This record gives sequence, C-alpha cells and structure tokens, in this order.
Amino acid sequence: MPRTDIGTDDVPLPVVRSPSGPPTASDASFSIGRLDRSRIRCVLAVISGKGGVGKTFVTAYLASELHRDGARVGVLDADITGPSIARVFGVAEVPRLNPDGRTIEPLRSKGGVYVMSMASVTASSKIPLIWRGPMVNSAIRGLYRDTAWPELDYLLVDLPPGTSDAPMTVFQSLDPDGTILVTAPTELSAEVVAKAAEMARTFHAPILGLIENMAYFVCPHGERVELFGPSRGPEYATRMGVPFLGSLPISTGLPGLSDAGRLEEFTSAEGSVLARRLRLLADRIAQARRPRDGSGGTPGSAVLRGP
Repeated sequence: MPRTDIGTDDVPLPVVRSPSGPPTASDASFSIGRLDRSRIRCVLAVISGKGGVGKTFVTAYLASELHRDGARVGVLDADITGPSIARVFGVAEVPRLNPDGRTIEPLRSKGGVYVMSMASVTASSKIPLIWRGPMVNSAIRGLYRDTAWPELDYLLVDLPPGTSDAPMTVFQSLDPDGTILVTAPTELSAEVVAKAAEMARTFHAPILGLIENMAYFVCPHGERVELFGPSRGPEYATRMGVPFLGSLPISTGLPGLSDAGRLEEFTSAEGSVLARRLRLLADRIAQARRPRDGSGGTPGSAVLRGP
C-alpha cells in the first residue's frame, strides 16, 4: 500500500523575519532541527528559484554521471507538490516497507541511482497535493527521514521553485555541502536565481557555481543557434559573485527520453556536447567532497572555482 502519511507529525515552527530584511541563519535556526546525515557523505542542493529552466534535468543527469563515475548516488525530490524525479528515472513502483515497520526502501533506477519522491508514495499521480507550507515542510523531512538510505557518496536534492518554505526546510534540515544554481539565458531567470543564491548564503550553504541551461542548440548542419539571445552566463555568475560552471545546450532527443523514464540513457550522438559538459561538471563536483566540520561552511563560500 502506498504511504501518504509520512512525517505529518513533524511540523516546524515559522521563521521570524528580522525587520531590516530577509531572515538570517540565526533568525531561522531554531525552527527546524538537523536530520541525521551519518550515512551520506555529501549533500548537494540544486536550485533555480524559477521554474522552467531545466533544474530537474540537471539534477537527474548529474546524478547519473556521478554514478557512472563510480559514486554511490541518491536523489531526493523535494518538490512535493510537483514531483518529477521518479518519472525521468523510470521508477514507478511503490517503495517497500522495511521489517522494522518504520522506514521504507528507496527506489532504484535501472542505472543504479537511489530515488525517493512524493510521487512514489501517493495513491495517484493525478491527484494534486493541495497543502499549506507546514505540511510541505513536514513531508520533505519525513520523506528523507523515513527512507532507509544506504551509504551514499552524494545525495542530490531537487528543490522546487521559489525561496520560501520548501527550500528553507532543506537548507535547515540537511545542511547541504554545496548548492548548484541553474538558470536559463534570460535576465528574468538570472534575477530570480540570484535570490536563490542569497538564500543559500543566508543558510551558510557553499555555492558551487552557476549552470546556464538551454543556452543554444546545434542544428543538423553544425551551426550553433542561440534561441534566447547571446549567452550571458559568465556575466550572471560574476554579478552574483559565484563561479560559472558552464553553458549547456538544448537537445531535441532529451524530452522523449525524460518522458519515457530513460534519461540515464542520454548518451546519443546529438547529446554528446551536453554529455561532455556535464561529465566535466560532475568531476568538479567530485572535488568538492570534504570532511564535514559541523559548522555548515562559511556564508557565501564557494567550494569550487572555475578553471
């Protein structure tokens, strides 16, 4: 039977905003306790602030690349009301309840990535979850806490759009080792992801860098076409004070693979440029592994630097 009551008794207190501006780490730290991360070496939060820029694809593909490089990888879908991670990985079964009766086993993709998503524990993908913030916060914590995660090198967390309850819960509860910012090549997207960068700094989550997704595509004749105008990723990154990790092209084959739950197979010739860029990014992220000192890092610090 699917579970729909995960963590509903774990409702956090509201964050008190300081009169002078956004909440600080000290303002928010009392509201939500840290969850046990002893089995996970490195937590990476992927955030865009704005929907529609390909953040879920970036999360899933990075997870696949890290796993292909030999790492033990999991993905937590923190987009409770709009989950899609399970779909792109092709995992549709219901998680099994462990003999202890308290935890569930994470699902595993065909390629070997561990996955947990709200879509996997609800009765139907067609029924919307019409929840207020405290319920969403509780569900995120419960989805992580009630999953029997194995020993992992990386847990990537796909964050929903915005800078409100859900991302705040992840930053407070899981204390990410690094944050990956994703934007599209538009000023509007860059303005919104800049707010996400400030949120990461507020919660002392080191920023690994910025990815500019959907920057261009290569036509069959080999011409590079910039659909949304010239790439401005390096400019956006400089403005935010973060490393620029690279621009990723559009691939016409990607939507079909994602819809079919076969994103891990994205190694076609038309996606070779994208694959090379993402493998380079995965190598950079691998260098970010570090012993945790319990401090959560330095506010605004970047673990990685560009070449």
